[in-house]
Amino acid sequence: MPFKEKEMETGIYARISSYPGIPGKIKSDPEDFMVEEIPIEIPRKPDGKYLYLRIRLRNWDNNRFLMRLARELGVSRKRITYAGTKDKTAVTTQYFCVNTPSGFEASRLGDVEVLETFRSDRMLKLGDLLGNYFRISIEDQEDHDAEIMSIYDDISSKGGFPNYFGIQRFGSVRTNTHKIGKYIVNGNPDEAVKRYIGDPDIDTEDFRLEFYRTLDAGEALKNFPMHLNFERSLLSHIVETGDFRSAFANFPVNLRMIFVHAYQSYLFNMMVSERFKRMGNLSEVSEGDIAVPVDRYFNPVVNEGYIKVSRFNIEKISRLTASDRVRVTAPLIGYDTTLSGGLQGEIEAGIMEKEKVSPEMFRIASDPSMSSSGERRIISAKPVDLKILEKNTLGFSLGKGIYATSFLREILIDSD
Repeated sequence: MPFKEKEMETGIYARISSYPGIPGKIKSDPEDFMVEEIPIEIPRKPDGKYLYLRIRLRNWDNNRFLMRLARELGVSRKRITYAGTKDKTAVTTQYFCVNTPSGFEASRLGDVEVLETFRSDRMLKLGDLLGNYFRISIEDQEDHDAEIMSIYDDISSKGGFPNYFGIQRFGSVRTNTHKIGKYIVNGNPDEAVKRYIGDPDIDTEDFRLEFYRTLDAGEALKNFPMHLNFERSLLSHIVETGDFRSAFANFPVNLRMIFVHAYQSYLFNMMVSERFKRMGNLSEVSEGDIAVPVDRYFNPVVNEGYIKVSRFNIEKISRLTASDRVRVTAPLIGYDTTLSGGLQGEIEAGIMEKEKVSPEMFRIASDPSMSSSGERRIISAKPVDLKILEKNTLGFSLGKGIYATSFLREILIDSD
């Protein structure tokens, strides 16, 4: 599927910049896309309960690396936490936290570079980041540095780029994670499991298509490649129990939640695209919007509270938005979601009606651990401290959960 078609499949169809973009490619080599976490302050203690590892990975999927790390340390996967997931096709520097009294020998991980180890009494949780620093090289013979800065200035003058969830949120190869999530939310976990193993709408491999046609898990185990660990774990469960419905219980909770989160992300992307379609920009504040203060990385400062925009405060909120101190939000729909009012509320209600989904449906009866109460996300953001490091090579920072690919799609003509 062409990349732009993939984008539209995930709700992405708005572009802020009026410039056409530059030619070029990224990620043909992992070193073209380097990411380093900007951590929160982690208090160190030599005899602390938790072992921290600062690790540089090259071409590693997060969940597969966690399985490898757990195996090498001889601990349960549940004892390892991390602050954020990263792209597979990249060089990433990340923090991992292990609940273990044991020490660690870096040589045990072989091809993985362990930059630092230390201990702390503070457990690392998902989201314990200020943001990420990116160093990204665009492959092209021509020098596009001046064009890149012109596009950046254009985006900045319009309040930033759409804060879309990038393609990788939905599966870079098999872009169906959100569709599986929709089956789960709709109360059809059997079909969700089947589509994870083999999806006739997107898959071309005979072994996947044959499984979906026959639903013969025993035969599929003979045909599925050994490296497809997650698919094989589902198939083994089905062989042992004959039950599709409970198969996802074999996955770690963070992996189970990927599907519901992806569907929430799809709905969010649709809302952002529709708002841009109706308003022509993402910088204008409208009555009924729900806004939130942000820090310099555009992370929401939730403890200061969300702000309902009314005719009494709209001018003030507009000024704060223009000075990058506040951002309008849209919901990641969950069972405890407060919907917006005004135009944004109409957009949210219209998309849920089109999808035939309601907030209460995010209480997952088949597996309550997959339920989501929902949250809010800012609709636009800016890269922080952007610099041209060398020809066609950018350095910049983004807040946690903000996708570099959503910024890069404004820069590149074709950002695959």
